[in-house]
Amino acid sequence: MARTDRLTTVIVDDTPEALEDGILYVSPPCRVALHNCACGCGEEVSTPLVPTEYELFMDGDDASIWPSIGNHDYPCGSHYIIERGRILWAGSMSREQIERGRAYDRWLKRGPKPTGLKAALGWIKRLWRRISPGS
Repeated sequence: MARTDRLTTVIVDDTPEALEDGILYVSPPCRVALHNCACGCGEEVSTPLVPTEYELFMDGDDASIWPSIGNHDYPCGSHYIIERGRILWAGSMSREQIERGRAYDRWLKRGPKPTGLKAALGWIKRLWRRISPGS
């Protein structure tokens, strides 16, 4: 597969055995979204749809997933956001940035959320939607 800039959302009950390129499979019962990496490397990307991992937002038939998809452990190292089915390519991250982000994620999962974090993340999402192309 070649690099793609769009994923078509398909809602499924069970996760499929094989994934088709260019499709974002969303399984509400399994609380997961699956797709082949948008860079075209063929790696399967699994995003758990749970509060401590990823959030899914639907706009009609188009899905958005937050936060960004960071395939840092795959050879491709791709990094992107899925916004209303579009792939918004993000810059690469250094190993130090990746480890800091992972440490922060572990910290968030351990205990109570800091006051105002959810509001701050909502503000960042709204800002991103305002400045992203084609919004």
